[in-house]
Amino acid sequence: MFSSRAISRTWKAAAVKAPLRTFAQAAAGSARKVQMSNFETDQHINYQRIEDNLAIWDAIIALNQPMTLAEKIVYGHLDDAKNQDIERGQSYLKLRPDRVACQDATAQMALLQFMSAGLPNVAVPSTVHCDHLIEAQVGGVKDLSRAKDINKEVYDFLASSCAKYGLGFWNPGSGIIHQIILENYAFPG
Repeated sequence: MFSSRAISRTWKAAAVKAPLRTFAQAAAGSARKVQMSNFETDQHINYQRIEDNLAIWDAIIALNQPMTLAEKIVYGHLDDAKNQDIERGQSYLKLRPDRVACQDATAQMALLQFMSAGLPNVAVPSTVHCDHLIEAQVGGVKDLSRAKDINKEVYDFLASSCAKYGLGFWNPGSGIIHQIILENYAFPG
């Protein structure tokens, strides 16, 4: 029978011999494309761009310390990283996000603004999640039914706009935006 210490030593020894690569490193170093989601098979995560941006940022500021997770996410998504004049804590950054997720209460104005731009469809994979206009008062089924009645015009507008401009649409009752994003769209990086 093996002791837990013996097993632990074996695993540590194996890790020293063959260091693990992260998912992002493996994807960036290979020709394999990683889908943004199971719903958008034609959209892929550009890990190489993220790695390149981080290398540029690291060379520019030379912090001589590791970046925080937030810094890696933000600086990894810079748009035109080479030509941005960045002063830490002062600059406005031009970012290129991988995904846009909107909730029903604010998506209305965002879609009206998008429509006024005259563009045929969204440039970044986007989704609208109908969860914020549902008020918890009595219980799940009754609250959902009440929200559908009260906000029918809003939900119809959001559904038709999403269909027209190529956004994903999650009906009322599909779930909470934060959980839907984590379960269906979020990837490392």
